[in-house]
Amino acid sequence: MKKLAISLVIIFGLLIGADFGAAAIAEYQVAKRVAAKLHLRETPDVRINGFPFLTQVIAGNYRDVQLAANAVQVGRFNEVGIEADLHGARVSTADVVAGTADHVTIDQLDGRVKLKASDIARLIGIQDLTIEPAAKDALADDDGKLSSADEQLAAGTDDTKAVVQLDGTVNIAGSANKVRVIAVLSLVNGKMQIDPRKLDLNNSAFGPIELPKLFEQSVLKKFSTTLDPGMLPFEIKPTAVRAERGALVIEGTADNVTISGSGVTTG
Repeated sequence: MKKLAISLVIIFGLLIGADFGAAAIAEYQVAKRVAAKLHLRETPDVRINGFPFLTQVIAGNYRDVQLAANAVQVGRFNEVGIEADLHGARVSTADVVAGTADHVTIDQLDGRVKLKASDIARLIGIQDLTIEPAAKDALADDDGKLSSADEQLAAGTDDTKAVVQLDGTVNIAGSANKVRVIAVLSLVNGKMQIDPRKLDLNNSAFGPIELPKLFEQSVLKKFSTTLDPGMLPFEIKPTAVRAERGALVIEGTADNVTISGSGVTTG
């Protein structure tokens, strides 16, 4: 992440030297340089929003800069998505031109990491794993009722928890079985914890089957895991988790951030 902080200062130096009339050219130059600096397998997406672009460059005040990189290798994961949104990023144009710029200040910095279904499938041994946000009543019992705790989960008032739907194929006694698991995703000590709660099973030969409790727990256990996504961009403290189609997301927001070659400070 220190490399990421250093590269951010480089980004704004590139903007000063870019064709003032073409934000798209600046975005391309920045993306190529960041990819080389961070040794990324794919060129990241860089977007400089707001108009006019020239006014932002002259003022050294960039209203909205978005960075996104895919297929980043982090620990045991090979296809991590990393995103950062910089709102109100400021760096002295005079200092950049003089070559003395050493920090960037940001009013608000949003960062997130996305763990793709393909990576998670490989780690937990589930074929064809797909991920979706679960329906609000996904944890309801056979009578359609939710416990008080599950009602709070369904309401989405706690950003550190989310209900997710996991679909995949598991092998039971030599036969392929399509399963749907409803699980609670929790943020625990900076990691994502999956707690499977409900199971629907569709056997390839016999169709939908209700397993005995012992076998059901054995299948659910296959989906129980803790995932360590590493640090969020620019060392932002994670404050929320959620699911989106194809990925589990951990994210956070920091205000009044200063980023320099030596690290990140807030406040």
